[in-house]
Amino acid sequence: MFKICSIGCGNMARSGHGPAFKKYAETYPDTQLAACCDLKIENAESFKEQFGFKKSYTDYKLMLNEIKPDAVCLISPVDKTVDIATQILEMGYPLILEKPPGRNKKEVKKLISAAKESGVTVRVAFNRRYTPLLAALKEFTKNEVVRNITYQMYRKDRRDDDFSTTTIHAIDAVKFIADCDYKTVDFTYQQIDGENTNVANIYLNGIFESGAIAQLSLVAMGGTVAERISVNTDVATYFVELPFWSNPDSPGKLTRLVGNNVTDTIYGDSLIDSTEMFLESGFYQENRDFFEAVRSGDYTEDVSSGLQSVEIADCIRKRKIKYKK
Repeated sequence: MFKICSIGCGNMARSGHGPAFKKYAETYPDTQLAACCDLKIENAESFKEQFGFKKSYTDYKLMLNEIKPDAVCLISPVDKTVDIATQILEMGYPLILEKPPGRNKKEVKKLISAAKESGVTVRVAFNRRYTPLLAALKEFTKNEVVRNITYQMYRKDRRDDDFSTTTIHAIDAVKFIADCDYKTVDFTYQQIDGENTNVANIYLNGIFESGAIAQLSLVAMGGTVAERISVNTDVATYFVELPFWSNPDSPGKLTRLVGNNVTDTIYGDSLIDSTEMFLESGFYQENRDFFEAVRSGDYTEDVSSGLQSVEIADCIRKRKIKYKK
């Protein structure tokens, strides 16, 4: 029996990961959702009932020592992530954790070291990497040269003290599409009249090591919720409308154009069983991929793939105007 434990039973766990765990257990009958944990017992209990876990805890160390799972999922606030994740790795359990893997380079390096010392795998749940429409885009561009990327992330009335923990999605997704590291990034901050200094729209101009150019508009105070991408390669132009949180673009669409001809149009609901958020936004796919890697004995540590994304997001947190690798 393949036993899974999950830590953190808040909103993100309920909307994205919980349904993914349930579907995985239904698809792979030798899977047991063994236990879940939250500091609030009522959260853990309701999460257990909602998604089919066997037991609930408020102490994750006790849970892991008693259950001895094959895989652990961590969905915690970013300021708690590294300390909890490091302890889980030191206990020897393969781990997938919700983004970001840390607030800065130092925290992520600590996590990378813990993974190497423990010899078990640790992955970061950057769900955009597993969104079906972005997977389709990557399949198209794998034999093409990416020249430029624009990524428009719009949110409405987001007054977070730290919006960087959301913008990291776009930063990492663009890096994923370019398939290489950023070389430099310039930042521009647009303060919003009447709001505190933490509230701003953020604009990035990036150059990749491949020579590709990226422009990111990370709008906290927009008029809607959307994420739209355009990519130009040496062969074609692509437009992607990402689906998530039942936004107006759901179920999403990818359009490929060569010259004035539309060569391909892919709708998001053609790639998945249903338009439930956890499927169309990649939560199921990322968790399934991790569980299958653990089953196969693939202990590749991939948390380092998120290190540069964390560094650039930390530049936003600190309101820097230039990043250079």
